[in-house]
Amino acid sequence: MLKNKKVGRGILKFLTGVIVGGAIGSILGLTLAPQAGKDTRKAIRDRSLEMFLKGKAKLREDHEMGTIKKAVIKILTPKNKKVKQ
Repeated sequence: MLKNKKVGRGILKFLTGVIVGGAIGSILGLTLAPQAGKDTRKAIRDRSLEMFLKGKAKLREDHEMGTIKKAVIKILTPKNKKVKQ
């Protein structure tokens, strides 16, 4: 029975710490933010779009290089031998 009370107190202390820590972190985050939320959301949106477009271009480039590689292998491979790709 005594062990259950210690466990219950430990959980209560942990949850209290999480709540207090979250509140302190939120307050500090709001007061020390380098820019307004609107500006931050715009920066995140712009950077996300930039990364998406770069990734899309890289995928397209890789696909084109794969197609070119297959064509070159086909051209350079003798007719009577098969090459694993």
